[in-house]
Amino acid sequence: MTSFAKTAKTLHKLWPALEKGDVKAVHEARKLTRKAQAQLRIAGAPKRTKRAWRDLRRAVAPVRDRDASGQHLMAALRDLGVPEQALSTFGQEWAQARERIFAEVQLPPSPPPVKRPKHWKARVQEALCSDAQELTREGTEVLAGGSIEQWHEWRKHLKRYRYTAELCGDAPESLLQVLEQLGRMQDAQVVQDLLKREDWIPQYREALLRREEEAQRHAQAQVRTLWPALRESLQAQISAAG
Repeated sequence: MTSFAKTAKTLHKLWPALEKGDVKAVHEARKLTRKAQAQLRIAGAPKRTKRAWRDLRRAVAPVRDRDASGQHLMAALRDLGVPEQALSTFGQEWAQARERIFAEVQLPPSPPPVKRPKHWKARVQEALCSDAQELTREGTEVLAGGSIEQWHEWRKHLKRYRYTAELCGDAPESLLQVLEQLGRMQDAQVVQDLLKREDWIPQYREALLRREEEAQRHAQAQVRTLWPALRESLQAQISAAG
């Protein structure tokens, strides 16, 4: 089975759990939409198919972001030595709020499968070369002082590059390492925004904000350290196509 057919089949299996709001199913569904995004681009899929997968990603994204935020908050509270009773109360209240939020989610119809095009490996390599050039330029600009929004956009483009690369093999380890740190940066931003917007555990709010700010700075520093290896990998992709 090709990766093109596998994506739709995996989503079909997940769908009953997704409709129930299962945490793992929500997470896996969003990852599948990212994989499909890469496949759709290579396939030159029609707009209606792209919209169907995009609509699913947009529907589950806020819930997945909250799930990740809840995990970080619980870990942070444990690190702060919060009593078990307070942890239990927070966990219960968070779960109840999560149920209410998911109840408002309107899942679109399950999107159609992606058809594998002819000469798809050549198409993948062509896309990777073009992406590598743009990602190198974008990375240089972001690391020179880009805004949080620019860092986030770069992460999305790197994720698309990852899933494109995985259409015909493994993604470079240097890319996966950078994406891990960028993911922590983004999670920290989401947690900070949530704490500033909603009244969760106010007695620990400032400590949690400081923790996430530090996590964001640390992840950003790690990306700067990892960037030379990723840049070398991107340059190798460009050279291979030449």
